[in-house]
Amino acid sequence: SSGINAEYGLEKMKGPRVFKTHDYWNWLPEKIRDTARIIYCYRNPKDQAVSYYHHIKSLSFYGDRCRNMTFDEYFEDIYTKKEVAEYGLWEDHVVEWLEQKSRKNILFLTYEDLKEDTERELRKIADFLGLSPTAELLSSVLFKGSFEHMQQNDKLNYSWLTNAKDGFIRKGQVGGWKKYLGPEQEKYFEEPIRKVEAAGGKVRCEI
Repeated sequence: SSGINAEYGLEKMKGPRVFKTHDYWNWLPEKIRDTARIIYCYRNPKDQAVSYYHHIKSLSFYGDRCRNMTFDEYFEDIYTKKEVAEYGLWEDHVVEWLEQKSRKNILFLTYEDLKEDTERELRKIADFLGLSPTAELLSSVLFKGSFEHMQQNDKLNYSWLTNAKDGFIRKGQVGGWKKYLGPEQEKYFEEPIRKVEAAGGKVRCEI
């Protein structure tokens, strides 16, 4: 609790307060779990693996070893190792959150659904938050939340931290994993996906 308050300065922020986190459910302070409206968005694990690979290569604080890793080295030495990957295994994170799906204060979204029909998913978010956006506001949010706008916006693209030529906001597509995963790596994901689907999750690796 003290950690998340220190990181975001929650106690000093005026309401309504908005913040993002990669935390597990159990890492959140109890007050936030019980009173906040939470939007949990998760991505299919194959594209998430590729995204995380470029993430650790693009940010200088991960060091030269990560920057110079091949995808195969990363997959073997980091991604599939629960105690090495920054937030553990994809399926553990998603399942822990899905165990809370009966709570009315959590909205579950998938990256693939957002890509497929952004306006539809934005309306879900507005509904969940009790908002009634005008057509003009909705159009503005769609534009400012578009991949192209975020990629060019220096307040959002982490240009002050990245050193890789492809940057922090890279592709934003579904299915890019096909250019990276070998047959055995693709097979690895069968069990993680099964666990998430068994917990009530929705997983689409292409749209």
